[in-house]
Order: sequence, then structure tokens, then C-alpha cells
Amino acid sequence: MHAVVNHLRFSDDVDPTLFAAMEDLIPQMAAIDGLVRVQVVQTSPTEVTLLIFAVDAETLDRIATEVGSPWMLANVVPLLAAPPDRRVGAVLVSS
Repeated sequence: MHAVVNHLRFSDDVDPTLFAAMEDLIPQMAAIDGLVRVQVVQTSPTEVTLLIFAVDAETLDRIATEVGSPWMLANVVPLLAAPPDRRVGAVLVSS
């Protein structure tokens, strides 16, 4: 299993409805075979971490290209204080 971790730093406090709207993306992401889980964690008033788990890195790249990037560009990127910090790696331990 692999995961992508996107750390997002916003210019202002995060509007909770922004990521509530992301629920509409979940069926599109799930349509790509290999998606395991999506989690959104708010770590401060201006920071959010997206965690996306899939069977392999290629699936994560497909999800990003086909679904995530267009939504992020339209809804999130204009609100950021800095570019997203995106990391992809193998999951070493999971429960």
C-alpha cells in the first residue's frame, strides 16, 4: 500500500465547508480501482493535511491527475499561502 500526504497551508482560517464539498469527489476517486481510504485532518486553523491511501503509487498518481488536481486548482490553490507540500511513499505499518 502507498499513501500521499498533502500538507496545505492557507492564507486565512480554513472554511470547514471547503472540505465538506470534497465529499462529492469521493465517488469519482473510488471509481479508480485501487483507492483504499481518504482522510482530511485539520491540524491548525490555517493548515490541513490530506491523506490518501491506495494499493500503489500509480493509483495515487491517477487519482491526482484525473480527479484531485482539477478540484484542487479550482477550489484550494487560490486560498493557499504556499504551494502544497506533497509526498508519496510506501506505507510501512498500518492497523
